Amino acid sequence: MKKKLIWNPARFFFHYIGTEKLEALAKEGWVVERLRLGGLLFQLTEDKPKEVQYHLEFQPIQKVEEDTPPLEEGWELVDTVDYTQVYQGSSEALPKETSYELLLGQLRQEGYSLGKYTIISILFLVSFFILHMRADWALVQMILLGGIMMLSITAILMLTLYIVNKFRQHNLKNM
Repeated sequence: MKKKLIWNPARFFFHYIGTEKLEALAKEGWVVERLRLGGLLFQLTEDKPKEVQYHLEFQPIQKVEEDTPPLEEGWELVDTVDYTQVYQGSSEALPKETSYELLLGQLRQEGYSLGKYTIISILFLVSFFILHMRADWALVQMILLGGIMMLSITAILMLTLYIVNKFRQHNLKNM
């Protein structure tokens, strides 16, 4: 059997990508077999062409491991990786209803932590910069300069993660 991989951009940003592409590929004879690389890729397997519908769902990591909600009639779970689940349903199955309140709560908590660590790293960066300006010894200035560079990278990384987290929350609210 032939296999191919398709990128899943919804994994990072929780924006609605629709499943029309997967459903069109199912009509051509490609069905979703599993998620790869932590949900970044769909692995498709060649099969008979059929009318199916797919549904992507995002739930908190703890909820996925603890229990999976009962499946609605006509739906089956294809694969689960981290907080991404892929469901396949017959063409007659009723659309799945989803609630993202638990995942939004988890993202808010992560956003709070990221914001706190961003502020702390910026405060350390400013204090290292002030100490660097006031230090009289060249060796101390060089050590502080190295610390400033590392803290700059840390602050930029934390700020980037914070912005991505806020973008994910925004997209999840609008789903």
